[in-house]
Amino acid sequence: MFSHSSQHTELHKTILRGGEQPVVQKCQECCSLYHCPYCGPEMFKPTIKSKCLKHLQGHRRRAIRHKEFFIFKCHLNCRSAPHFHCVSCTSTFMRKDGFLKHLAMCENKTPKIMVIEVKSEESYPTSEPVTTVSPAATASIAEEMPVEQRCKSLITGDTQDIWKRKGSLGEHLYTKNFTDEDTVGLRPTEESANMGPTGEGGIVAEQVSTGKVLVEEENPLVHSVVDLSVSVGDHSASISSVNPHSTETDVAIQTLVNEIFLGHTPVECNTLQRPRSEAQDLCPFCGLMLNRKNLQVHLRRKHPEEVSSQENPALAQFKTTKQQRLPLRQQQKIAMESEIRDVFRHCIKFPVPISASLVTDDLLDSTSEKRCITILTRWSQCDLERGRKLGFAQRWTLLCKRNTIEHVLPSGTSTQIHGELLSCQSPFGTSRAVIREEAGHQHLEVWGQNGLEKILDLTAQNKHGKVYEDEQFACLAWSPCEKKLLYVAEKKRVESSAQSSFASANEDGGVVLLEEQDKNVYVEDWGEGLVGKSCPVLCVADLNKGAVIVYAGVPPHISPGQALWAPNGRGIVFVGQWNEPFRLGLKFCSNRRSGLYYMDMKGNCECLSSEGVSVSSPRMSPDLHWIVYLQGQIFGPHRQCLSMMLYDVKNRTTSVLVDVVRRAEKGQFAGIYESLPSQCWTADSERIYFNSACENNKAVFSVDRSTGRIAQVCGLDSLRLDNFGSVQLLTIQKDVMVMRCSSPNQPPCLKVAFLSPVDLNMHFSNLGGADVYEGFDWQPMLITPPSQEENHQFSGLNFGAILLKPYSTPERRKSPLVVNIHGGPHSHFAAEWNATAAALTELGFAVLMVNYRGSTGFGQDSIESLLGNVGSQDVEDVQRAVLCALQNESTLDPDRVVVMGGSHGGFLACHMIGQYPDFYRACAARNPVINAATLLGTSDIVDWRYSSVGIKYAFDRLPTPQSLTTMLEKSPIIHAAQIRAPVLLMLGGRDRRVSPHQGLELYRALKSRNIPIRLLWYSDEGHSLSKVNTQSDCFFNIILWFREHLN
Repeated sequence: MFSHSSQHTELHKTILRGGEQPVVQKCQECCSLYHCPYCGPEMFKPTIKSKCLKHLQGHRRRAIRHKEFFIFKCHLNCRSAPHFHCVSCTSTFMRKDGFLKHLAMCENKTPKIMVIEVKSEESYPTSEPVTTVSPAATASIAEEMPVEQRCKSLITGDTQDIWKRKGSLGEHLYTKNFTDEDTVGLRPTEESANMGPTGEGGIVAEQVSTGKVLVEEENPLVHSVVDLSVSVGDHSASISSVNPHSTETDVAIQTLVNEIFLGHTPVECNTLQRPRSEAQDLCPFCGLMLNRKNLQVHLRRKHPEEVSSQENPALAQFKTTKQQRLPLRQQQKIAMESEIRDVFRHCIKFPVPISASLVTDDLLDSTSEKRCITILTRWSQCDLERGRKLGFAQRWTLLCKRNTIEHVLPSGTSTQIHGELLSCQSPFGTSRAVIREEAGHQHLEVWGQNGLEKILDLTAQNKHGKVYEDEQFACLAWSPCEKKLLYVAEKKRVESSAQSSFASANEDGGVVLLEEQDKNVYVEDWGEGLVGKSCPVLCVADLNKGAVIVYAGVPPHISPGQALWAPNGRGIVFVGQWNEPFRLGLKFCSNRRSGLYYMDMKGNCECLSSEGVSVSSPRMSPDLHWIVYLQGQIFGPHRQCLSMMLYDVKNRTTSVLVDVVRRAEKGQFAGIYESLPSQCWTADSERIYFNSACENNKAVFSVDRSTGRIAQVCGLDSLRLDNFGSVQLLTIQKDVMVMRCSSPNQPPCLKVAFLSPVDLNMHFSNLGGADVYEGFDWQPMLITPPSQEENHQFSGLNFGAILLKPYSTPERRKSPLVVNIHGGPHSHFAAEWNATAAALTELGFAVLMVNYRGSTGFGQDSIESLLGNVGSQDVEDVQRAVLCALQNESTLDPDRVVVMGGSHGGFLACHMIGQYPDFYRACAARNPVINAATLLGTSDIVDWRYSSVGIKYAFDRLPTPQSLTTMLEKSPIIHAAQIRAPVLLMLGGRDRRVSPHQGLELYRALKSRNIPIRLLWYSDEGHSLSKVNTQSDCFFNIILWFREHLN
């Protein structure tokens, strides 16, 4: 009735040998674009060739290397979900760990009884004798037979009972319901079900993972023939052509055959998960999956010799099943943990360019104007193995003709940077200054063409304390004559005297003795991230004399920083932070009272800016005639939209170059929110270039010094930069622009170009970086709140979000959604590379990053709208963004939504699970604000505790019952009784911004109510939890927490 034989000799299209490459061809049927050879059009939409090749790089990264083969994950219609194809047989697996296990087993199988021939009753007479082949005979004959004939054998007449058992087993298992989505098999049709287990002609057809089984049982006396695909060396025989995927019936039948004939050959499969009450273990000898209560019976009946051999002390490790082989659940947990670590290691390994400088600019040919430019770039990279951040440098050589880059020469090997705090290229480009810390000593090094030319031991000079390297105070600047270097260090406060008394430097740099009782006097510092930094001083290293001078003359209520040389080196221009009546936290705060000051070499100091404002980022023009700086208001929002001021050095006048933007039109310039690049002027001193947030992106803008006209230089719509989501300007020197480009699915890379009179005509060249395209999609969202959620004082405001999602999967496998909320609250999620978000998406989660009203990039009105509305307006915005994403994306699972965030993002995450207790399944919060009232006396930014709830702050303000009540009412702690979602807390023991006792308040509240909560305490971490090992541990625990509570 049936006659069929085949052999598995052709490799699936998703399996390539070592040197082969995927074939990408233009579609000639449905479109003129390019299809992914491993994905159907519903999984990866046809696109241009470059994007298709980038997509294939993601396939290549996730491919499995097995001997000489590359096995890519198949997204075609072979199965309803992505899977891998075996190189030796027709089996397919969706889980990587199970597939790797199958590969090891499949290649080690040795055939003992093999039948690949099936014939009908007419072609196989009943009277035909049956040949029996023993294992020994098979082994002796195999050497003389070809592969096709080696796989042929008949079954002895003693096997008739086996076919009966298998037929009844198939009949029994046919009645089971296959509802698990990982189980793919052949269901009996209604007609065959009505005919019973044998059907017409006595045939029961079913497929197993190693081939197709055909059982003929019309007459129990008639010898039946079984077709099993068995690997022989590197070959595999099979007759399966319809559906190669195993079912529970197939595994049971194959197990029965293995149990009697094949000894201990295991069968790999994807089977239906059994209830927890029917826990299973693997047999340590044959690999069969058995109920625990039946395991001992199985061992006594099938493996009596092996069990008795365990009495040997040498085999003591096999005394129990758990000792011999881990339970399947524990194996899956180990595999899952390994997958999480591997994915995070992959996403965090990409280096990030942090600075660039033009080192040399040599004219090669004056006639043709050919130039050779050398650019030095510095990068940061996380080393997860050693738990630290590495720095390295690369040099790039540009061959240019006039203002066009013709060739970019390879950079060569990167050079690791050890202990470097600050560095600066000299004005003429002949020397480079470096401040380096080694073995507790800080040195000033000057490097030239002949290597190290000068070195000063700043610690041995004993003129000051540690050199500052932070963004708020630090600087390193060459004098115009290249004989002096300017930097900022901590004032030397005390030193021991011979009489065990203490000394301190006074304003003139001298030493005054302190009484014994003064040694424990409290010393203020500048808060989170600036611990131990209290009294900075201006220092100048004279390279000719080899001496360090600490300049006096700065008023005692001023802390100097961000200094630069005045024209001709006759004085110093610096930013002075007010430190009276006491210091407030400075990091991430642009609302601290400060001013722009000038001090000559005699110690005379004067203020160049207005009083009662905040000042930052002074930048001198190349012609030394102009200074631009940023100016903002004091108190109020701690991050705000800033104005750019222009100071005329010659006329000593100040004007507004770029004003504060209250609100912007869609896609237009929305204001300045971050510091200026260290080199931001064009060579002719006519234009200034800067970075700024613009809705969900970061872009580069230029402003004309004469007219104040602002133009967008680099962004999604301005330049064809391979659709990067965000760009960041690193430097502009001699009209050469270097910038960092990235997207949520594209790690950072460097681009370089010459400036042109029309910014849109610039041609960018690549300077290296990760040239990969991760396998997920992203899209920006612009959301308008409904009328009931409007802020009537600031009506008509929009807010944004960025959605990252895995490539579309079948509708029945929807992605869980992670709602990620930024801190601040006045900060910003940009469409740039984010290792945490990328790793979450790679692990199958969709990620929604919300820029609620109050985020930067949407104008000053949006920022001010949040004052007094924390805990309500921002909570509504986050929930509105989640509902919009779920409504617009059918691939997201509304029943599996979790939330995470840090600082104010943790504050909002705890609000979400308290105000929407039935919506979110789990929560992960890093250093969250839980009770604003109790945080009032422990935070380094006490002013924000008042401003956030709409109360104006002053240094002499004292808390009142009304203000404390308002703070409490806007805190998540009042919703603790409604929280039902499991909570993971991650706290830094040295956090100065949000005390770790905030998290402990929520911990105790939920613990007392039996709500699942887990607390991770990092004793040596601050607010950012920024150490590499801490980042890795936090991510690992977050994924495990979400997966545990999302099932």
